[in-house]
Amino acid sequence: MSPTNNTFLSSPDLNWLSACQQLEQQGEAYCIATVVAYVGSVPRASGAKMVITRHSQFDTLGGGNLEYQVIAKARDSLSTHRSELMIERFSLAADLSQCCGGAVQVMFEFFHTCTPQVVIFGAGHVCQALTSVLAELPCHVKVIDSRSEWLEPLQNKGIETELAPAPIECIATLRDNAYVLILTQDHALDYDLTLRALEQQRFAYVGLIGSQGKRQRFEFRLKENLSHPQLIEQLTCPIGVPDVQGKLPMQVAVSVAAQLIQKFAQHTATEPAGEAQWKQVNSARQQLKEKHE
Repeated sequence: MSPTNNTFLSSPDLNWLSACQQLEQQGEAYCIATVVAYVGSVPRASGAKMVITRHSQFDTLGGGNLEYQVIAKARDSLSTHRSELMIERFSLAADLSQCCGGAVQVMFEFFHTCTPQVVIFGAGHVCQALTSVLAELPCHVKVIDSRSEWLEPLQNKGIETELAPAPIECIATLRDNAYVLILTQDHALDYDLTLRALEQQRFAYVGLIGSQGKRQRFEFRLKENLSHPQLIEQLTCPIGVPDVQGKLPMQVAVSVAAQLIQKFAQHTATEPAGEAQWKQVNSARQQLKEKHE
């Protein structure tokens, strides 16, 4: 099994800038929390930063309940795909029961990945052909399968792989806005993966290989088992663009790749803070100062 992209763990010792660079390479959404103003005694002064993702955090704002609350607020906003800049005031004594006694303004900036991630369940013939096409596109590809012999050729092409005896358990670990393709050799596993992926309600695309007849059979069961039957509308099956015909693995791969390119075009990146946002920061600084004068 090739190594995954999770090459570092949560650490207050990893510089926030280094964390950002690695998270950008991994294509993982993150938040930069920055102390932009303070009054009184506080753990760290203006300019202190930390980086927060859905599952990890790097650098520090000084620890304690302040940092705990900042991490919780950042993760809550990441889970809802918030993109606009946010500024929050924290009173260390009144709100957080910290002995410092001062107050801080923390700015939250959210950066959602610019590089789409395509996660393929099932490393069979279509996957082998599809990864050859996707390797030439601006996206990150990961393949999950329980069969090591099918993953090995992909590893030799530099594709990230995960050997998973129970692929269904991997769904919860996928990043938000991933493009999920279900191409396994097992219809029962296809169904379980489809149900779990749709229930997540956080992927940019859920595609299932198969005919219109397969879709109809799955829809009948999904309507009974999904928490919200309308989630079926998020399923793409059959996959691929109708203009590209054929059943050979490479023909299917080209068709699916064309559909993914169309989906990628809808992907938008978060813009960095602009002039209006920095006016908001300066206004927050002034308000904090006036409140404690």
